[in-house]
Amino acid sequence: MRVIQTERIGYERKEIELILEKMDPESAFTVQRHLYYPYLFFEYMLNRKSFFHPLEGNIGCTVDGVNKIGALADTFPRLEKKTVPRQAVIENTLELTDAEPIAENFLLNHIVNKKKILSVPKLQLTKQMVFYRPYWIVEGKSKASERFLLMVDAVSGKYHPLH
Repeated sequence: MRVIQTERIGYERKEIELILEKMDPESAFTVQRHLYYPYLFFEYMLNRKSFFHPLEGNIGCTVDGVNKIGALADTFPRLEKKTVPRQAVIENTLELTDAEPIAENFLLNHIVNKKKILSVPKLQLTKQMVFYRPYWIVEGKSKASERFLLMVDAVSGKYHPLH
């Protein structure tokens, strides 16, 4: 067993099966297992004094703990400590110190391109942490007996086909 910081589950096992069956009544769905995927969260204070384009406030970024890809974070994830089986946790391949430049570069590129500014703003790191996002692995079976797998985000309910 392992203790991790994880986001709270928004969609339970049976809910996921019912939602998928309503979306595709021609198929049957069975949740096979639960996984926890690693992310590294960084929050920065942004302060850029400028007459035409002042920028001020906090901005967040998550870095995928396996693929090392940055993404904007709208809000700080709602986390809880949870004891989970080790085999349910996908191993993080990135340390916070290695992910910080990825997050900072991602945010700076986003700010410069989105706000169309010439000078790079200063970012001051205010928070950093590793957390895990819960996913359900769901097997689907169509009436033609074709089997397929979906990875369903247990927080948002969004799904992705697995090959």
